[in-house]
Amino acid sequence: MAGAVSITGEIALLWQDVDPYDGDVILLTLDTDETLAMNTFELRGPVAQRFKDGVLEEGMRVRIDCRSDVIEMVNIETGDTSDEDVAVVVDVIVLDAGIA
Repeated sequence: MAGAVSITGEIALLWQDVDPYDGDVILLTLDTDETLAMNTFELRGPVAQRFKDGVLEEGMRVRIDCRSDVIEMVNIETGDTSDEDVAVVVDVIVLDAGIA
């Protein structure tokens, strides 16, 4: 993933938790409009704060805006490290509530 990306689809799965270190975390999976597009996203920080406790619901159509970031991964067996690109959710825009 290079630069900023927007992915649109319907929320198929939504899960909310509280991480002891990072606070609110929302995991969502989209039924994306584009075949083979990235479809699982993790909302953290201010974005998760805005959308927690029922603001988002399964069936809603949303657009997820992401940017690329690099994190260091550690192989537990060998201790080797490598850099990996990950998607960081910047914003979520509700396009259609989808609830009848």
